[in-house]
Amino acid sequence: ISTPSSPTYVAAVVEYNPDTGAPGDATTDIVSKNVANYVLHIRKAAEQDADIIVFPECALVAYGSGTSYATPLPSPEDLVTPCTDTSSNVTEAIRTLSCEARNQSIYVAVNVPEVAPCPNTSRNCVLYYNSNVVFDRNGTVVARYRKFNLFGEEGFSTTPEAEISVLDTDFGVKFGIFTCFDLVFEKPAVQLVKEWGVTDIIFPTAWFSELPFLAAVEAQASWAYGFDVNFLAAGYNTPSVGSAGSGIYAGKDGPVLTVMPTAHSTHLLVANITKKTAQNSTSNTKHVSNGHNTITALPYENTFSNRVDGNDSGILMERDYLEPYETLLLNEADKVTERKLCHNELCCDFQVTMHTNRQDQNSADKHYVYRLAVFDGIRSYTFATGGIQVCAVVFCTNSSLSSCGNEFERPEQAAFFTVFDDIRISGNFRLDNSTQLPATLVHGYGVLSPDTFQFTREEIPEKREVRIDMKTKGQHSNILTFAVYGRDFLKDGGPVTKPSGTVRSNAASVSLLFSVAVFLCVRSHY
Repeated sequence: ISTPSSPTYVAAVVEYNPDTGAPGDATTDIVSKNVANYVLHIRKAAEQDADIIVFPECALVAYGSGTSYATPLPSPEDLVTPCTDTSSNVTEAIRTLSCEARNQSIYVAVNVPEVAPCPNTSRNCVLYYNSNVVFDRNGTVVARYRKFNLFGEEGFSTTPEAEISVLDTDFGVKFGIFTCFDLVFEKPAVQLVKEWGVTDIIFPTAWFSELPFLAAVEAQASWAYGFDVNFLAAGYNTPSVGSAGSGIYAGKDGPVLTVMPTAHSTHLLVANITKKTAQNSTSNTKHVSNGHNTITALPYENTFSNRVDGNDSGILMERDYLEPYETLLLNEADKVTERKLCHNELCCDFQVTMHTNRQDQNSADKHYVYRLAVFDGIRSYTFATGGIQVCAVVFCTNSSLSSCGNEFERPEQAAFFTVFDDIRISGNFRLDNSTQLPATLVHGYGVLSPDTFQFTREEIPEKREVRIDMKTKGQHSNILTFAVYGRDFLKDGGPVTKPSGTVRSNAASVSLLFSVAVFLCVRSHY
């Protein structure tokens, strides 16, 4: 067990494929089966000396169950231990998980539908929330967070302002808590790091991946790196609808363990994590040895970590709306390309050095090509709009813009003829109420190791801008996406940016690109 003086702690996250029951099964029976599975994972994590385990969003209750198994949750201030407090009116699932946290002496974070009385009213009125609850080693409720940025969860409400949920543990680590779609917004996610000094994040999610910028592991690694936090992401697993991807990340030191399964499966990830002592300081930790880090497939046999080569790709991938971007097709015959592309107020400088390695001419019809892409505008998130600033190199299956962000039907059979010797991207982004993160994606849904690229920022206060420089280190032959992905929160809620004109030839700057769709979190998952 980690203590405040320990340099590390052991974290566990679960990529969970839930038991959804047979048609006609009662919700209580389905929940009971999933609780039994949760108990199994808690015990397996405890056997590996885990200090904390995180479960995904919406995995305890079957999709489409709405609010039918909502539970009251005690306020953390009341220090209620459902396991031993018989007066607590929580559901049996919450009581069981509280007892298991107590029996195994481990922090347990789970996502549940919560029912609570309407505030400021004496009427018989209740509200439902998409909530995370954390039990400490005694089984006591020590944290609760009600998701603020819903993605169309029918029947669920939000608090008037984003809740700030901070968990101070007995091993000296301060966690911030948020859920899925919260990741792309300023409140509460960015606030937790910048205003509350959290060093570690608990992140239950039901993520629906989207290419080329928002695949699950890609987005998780990007956020963890950009804010240099230890990031515990537990994902709901149903690849056939696009939901897969979990990981344990060490901030600027990169992913420690990740899974992006292409088959319906459950995985327990356990890793030894170096504690971070303070925010806003340069990361000086080293990569943690993988000797104590494990991925266990439970109860399935197939485990995937980062790469899925040789297996059917069963993840349903959405595609960004790329048409409004300004882009340029990279000519495979050009060894060096130096271009400045501008869209609205953002200009990006690109220097790309590459060569072609055509060893397998038989697969010439299934190899990726690339476009430079720039966007400064507003995108749709279906239930919200958000300001975006992006400079990127993105993959395409042919020379048309419409192919960008689409994989081949069998991605594991795609060829990578383009070898990037060097990619350099730079641009001046808006400074206020914004974030800029490195988004990288390689074949197999992994990300670039932090020692293979460089990402630097330099604030220019007099212009209210920040200079971002991003470049590769060494050769890369399996890149899908290499991008500076920025959010401009002041533009949130505005009208979506439309394409400005017709796409021109690759000899000139091309009008294109951006994203519409997102890692849709929990539409009707309860």
